[in-house]
Amino acid sequence: MMTDVEWPARLQSLARGRIAAMAPAGAEIWLDGGHNEDGGRALAEALADLAEKADRPLIMICGMLTTKDSSGFLRAFKGLAQEMIAVPVATSTAGRPPLDLVQDARAAGAPALAAPSIPAALDYLKARDWPSAPRIVICGSLYLAGEALALDGSAPT
Repeated sequence: MMTDVEWPARLQSLARGRIAAMAPAGAEIWLDGGHNEDGGRALAEALADLAEKADRPLIMICGMLTTKDSSGFLRAFKGLAQEMIAVPVATSTAGRPPLDLVQDARAAGAPALAAPSIPAALDYLKARDWPSAPRIVICGSLYLAGEALALDGSAPT
């Protein structure tokens, strides 16, 4: 019987590692590889539960593939995410251009902007003045999740 199972990139906390060091002080950082409408709904529900326990500004760092329904994924975060930062998925030739993802997020009702990478998005967030430390979720693609785990230094072996 399995009693302790880890599933990388499924609402995985990145509390320690390089990404936490790059983020705003006190930020709560999560990683999720969900990349479709159902995955977006499940992630949004989990993040809403976290917000009920401890409310923080929710910032999404999101990268998706052109083979996925980004509008369906992003719709779940309307009213929940304060902002979405679109980044490229560098490890796939099917990566959606960040500016396309920005348009999809804005159409879904979320303020959005583009950044050239996860570190650039974190630099942007770290330079801002936060009334309370944000909750950051890196999401939208298993490829992006793999990039984040490699950047963080916590990739599964």
